[in-house]
Amino acid sequence: MSHGLAQAQEDEILKMQEVIVSSSRSAVPVSQMGDAISILDAAEIELQQLATLDEALERIPGVAITRSGGVGQNTQVRMRGFTTKHVLVLIDGVKVNNPSEADNQFGIDHLFLDNVERVEVLRGPQSGVYGADAVAGVINVITKRPNGPLEVRGSAMVGDNSTYELTAGAQQGTDTYGVSGSLSYYDTAGISLSSRPPGNVERDGYENFTAQLRGEVRPTTNTELSAWVRYTDAMNEIDANYLPANNPLGLPAFLFQDSEGQNESQQLFGAVKGVWKTFDGKLDHTAQVSIVDLQDVYTAPGTEQESEGRTVEGIYYATWRPTERVTFVGGAEYRDEQAVFEQPVGAGYALIDDGISNTAAFAEVNFEVLKGLFLSGAARYDDNEKFGGEFTHRLTAAYNLPDQMDLPGIDTKLRASYGEGAEAPGLRQLLGSSATYEGNPDLKPESSWMMDIGIDQRLENGLAGWSITYFDGVADDGIFSIFNPLTGKSSPQNIQSPVDMSGVELDLRVSPASWIDLRGAYTYMDVSQRSVGTQLFGRPKHEASAAVTVRPMSKLALTVDGYWRDEFFSDYPSSYVMPGYSLYSVSAVWNITERVSLAGKIHNITDKFYEEKLGDSTYGRTAQIRLSVRY
Repeated sequence: MSHGLAQAQEDEILKMQEVIVSSSRSAVPVSQMGDAISILDAAEIELQQLATLDEALERIPGVAITRSGGVGQNTQVRMRGFTTKHVLVLIDGVKVNNPSEADNQFGIDHLFLDNVERVEVLRGPQSGVYGADAVAGVINVITKRPNGPLEVRGSAMVGDNSTYELTAGAQQGTDTYGVSGSLSYYDTAGISLSSRPPGNVERDGYENFTAQLRGEVRPTTNTELSAWVRYTDAMNEIDANYLPANNPLGLPAFLFQDSEGQNESQQLFGAVKGVWKTFDGKLDHTAQVSIVDLQDVYTAPGTEQESEGRTVEGIYYATWRPTERVTFVGGAEYRDEQAVFEQPVGAGYALIDDGISNTAAFAEVNFEVLKGLFLSGAARYDDNEKFGGEFTHRLTAAYNLPDQMDLPGIDTKLRASYGEGAEAPGLRQLLGSSATYEGNPDLKPESSWMMDIGIDQRLENGLAGWSITYFDGVADDGIFSIFNPLTGKSSPQNIQSPVDMSGVELDLRVSPASWIDLRGAYTYMDVSQRSVGTQLFGRPKHEASAAVTVRPMSKLALTVDGYWRDEFFSDYPSSYVMPGYSLYSVSAVWNITERVSLAGKIHNITDKFYEEKLGDSTYGRTAQIRLSVRY
């Protein structure tokens, strides 16, 4: 047996044994999971030279990304037809959604991947585990933990549009302690936010400084204490003027045009966590306290808006494993959200200074009913200060077919899940935020359900694996902003017209030899409001991506990746049909020595003009090169 084939088999075995930390409060092996999940690890991030979280998510089935301009500009994530507010974002297990946003969403605009170990994307309702913000699914960004002897690393990148990035970090870990820290600074002159003339002349730059520090200590074999903090200071320039109503192209008058303006953001995330193992590891206790503080200052000609969202959360849960086949989890969570939003300069003065607290109790059970058949259930009760009690739940099943029932040379897992979700209105939806946007204190939570069934297969020789998932669901009582032409004001309303969501997700990995790897993803998504009957905006029906990596020599890896999107409706106006497009990029990583590497990437090699939202720019052909050193 060749070394490449043996390595491929070993990698596949490890993947099946790999544990997923976002599907449950207790880590679950892939073989026992009934959920649809995709993982993008540090190795793939490096091979494709992915810089930001939105670039990584574009490779995941069931996820559609809409960017408003270049790096650092507003980015929307839509999962299985749900919007950004329905997607829970975690950083190392800490919820980072923003209560000062109009609908509590967390913008991923400033999240870079230089210190990320992997990204887990769990699709389908997870409110039974995590609460309201996990209606569509969970994105868990897991940063690198300290491990092994002292290592110092650094990198420098330069690229088109006067772009550069500097990173530095150090880490050391033993059986009793670990410590790590990292710094990064990114700066670019950028591109214009406006893609349509007479705009698109003035560049809108972006800069980002991020620092992270982590410490771990294990005073005994049964005890671990850890703490981490992450701070980001970012600034992106914007365009805030509007296209003239009588423009020669006949485009909508509210498309952005060149102007002065910027958005300054400061993000602080931190957590302290303790784990105590008792009864020979059969009963674990976990306690965590976290804080998230997100501040933004938006300035444009004649306008200034300031906001701050702060969340403090405390959680305790116990994990009991009475036998190897059964796991019980039970715990409680307290969450306090505070939001400040004010507009001291502009069309109208707005002031929000309020908060919402939420207390929750949850329970999970995971057990092996028969050999290879795993069932799980999660239930959660949330007592919201403003909306009262809400019960949500999730059920999953996974069956690993025995050899006598499976196809020769193939391992097969059948899986299914069902979940219900509830999304509470945000403070700005309840209270309003300007003279033209009135709040609605009578709003009620949105409700939804979704089910999926799927099959995961892999060749026993480790050369290939694939996953197929069908999903179907309904969202009801959706909160939409309704404009009243008589008053000239908008107000959020619960709409009694359900949104139907169904589709198919494909994920493929092939490694026929040690020198070549292929990964592909495809999504068919049908999402429509019953009263209208047309596909909702920002959600292409067909979307696909693929990446091929070849290693002509042991120290050199070349990757070609492509992304394809069918036509879709723009965010604004939502009746405008955007043409589909395809993009291709090529990247290379050369490990000059064990400690020095050189990497480069050319993005959009055909210099394709495209838009993800009408009037907002995207990058043409760009190139970058990076030198990395570790010692």
